[in-house]
Amino acid sequence: MKFKSLGAATSCYVALHPNLKGVSGKYFMYCNEYATSNLATDPELAKKLWDYSCNLVKSLRHS
Repeated sequence: MKFKSLGAATSCYVALHPNLKGVSGKYFMYCNEYATSNLATDPELAKKLWDYSCNLVKSLRHS
C-alpha cells in the first residue's frame, strides 16, 4: 500500500485524541498503532545508541 505524506497528522492524532490519553511507549504510523521490531526493544542496542549519541554531542561541544 502506498501512503501520501500527511505531515504531522500522526503526531497530532496521538497528542490530541482523547482515547490515547496516558498512552506511552507505543509506536504509531499513519494514525494507527503498529508493533515494533525486536530491534526497537533491545536494551543492549539502546545502550549502544545512547552512548554513541552522548559521545557525538560531546565531540560537537568541543569543536
